[in-house]
Amino acid sequence: MNTIITILVSVIIFGVLILSHEFGHFIVARKCGVIVEEFAMGMGPVLWKKETEETTYSIRLFPIGGFCQMKGEDSEDNEEGSFSALKPFKKILVLCAGSAMNFIVAVILFFTIICFSGNVATTTIATVLEDSPAALSELRAGDEIIMIDGTALGEWEELSSLINSKGGNPVTFTVVSEGESVKKDIIVTPYLDEETQSYKVGITPEVTTNVFLAFFQAFGYVGTYIRLIFEVFGELFGGVIGMEAFSGPIGATVMIGQTISMGFVYVLNIAASIAVSLGLFNMFPFPALDGSRVLFAFIEWIKGSPVNPKWEGAIHFAGLVFLMGFAVFIAYNDIVTFF
Repeated sequence: MNTIITILVSVIIFGVLILSHEFGHFIVARKCGVIVEEFAMGMGPVLWKKETEETTYSIRLFPIGGFCQMKGEDSEDNEEGSFSALKPFKKILVLCAGSAMNFIVAVILFFTIICFSGNVATTTIATVLEDSPAALSELRAGDEIIMIDGTALGEWEELSSLINSKGGNPVTFTVVSEGESVKKDIIVTPYLDEETQSYKVGITPEVTTNVFLAFFQAFGYVGTYIRLIFEVFGELFGGVIGMEAFSGPIGATVMIGQTISMGFVYVLNIAASIAVSLGLFNMFPFPALDGSRVLFAFIEWIKGSPVNPKWEGAIHFAGLVFLMGFAVFIAYNDIVTFF
């Protein structure tokens, strides 16, 4: 049963991410006047389709991914409504739209995670760690900390510095217990955490959500993941790590299965990280990827005429062959690693 759930969740995640990528191409292509000949959900044989004046919408047998087939995408067709007839700038917009949509999905997912998890620590105690100095005192979950040794506590982040300033000596917590209105003083003697070399009492805060802040934090998480991906590639080319550090769909499916039991927030985090990876990977200027097509559009923009379609097609085909081989290698690596 767990395996079936893992596969279903993985299919949904990959399907949504790839489909949103293709929808990015679709919507911007339409806005730029390009005729989209087919927009498909899934791959393989057609199960259902609806034909309109310009576009055929279809659902296909295998529920993974999809595609957006634009008129003149891989030809020299310069008729009205053809992708190849677009000005280079508009070509770049269409080509970048898929990855842009992946990043937007990642922002939405991170925003959802933050809203459910909370992003602002209050001055109210959420938990008191077992056998900690706080547990041995009268501090309890639900207590709101008003002052530390007579100094008003404005936000939770100030707590650590106030405790450390006492150098391990007893600290007086002025609190208001949940459901009460009377202040009371509780003396607690901190312990030294050897790992962090800081004094602690063994309490964690309740958190709330600032939606406005969560929006900007979501963008920050996307930026952080992008930076981490570049750092991993830097370590790869620097010989610090090997190819075993990389995973493909099989490895991602295993990780999704491992996080399902931990809760949907952890699953959303995996989905968001995959969305960032997919968006960034497609922008690499490697043949057959959107980034390579963007590069050719820039060359066309600079030289004033398109690159010979035969040469461009041959380069993209070679890149596609390499990527298929690389995908097989990554799949084999995942199987060896996880099974």
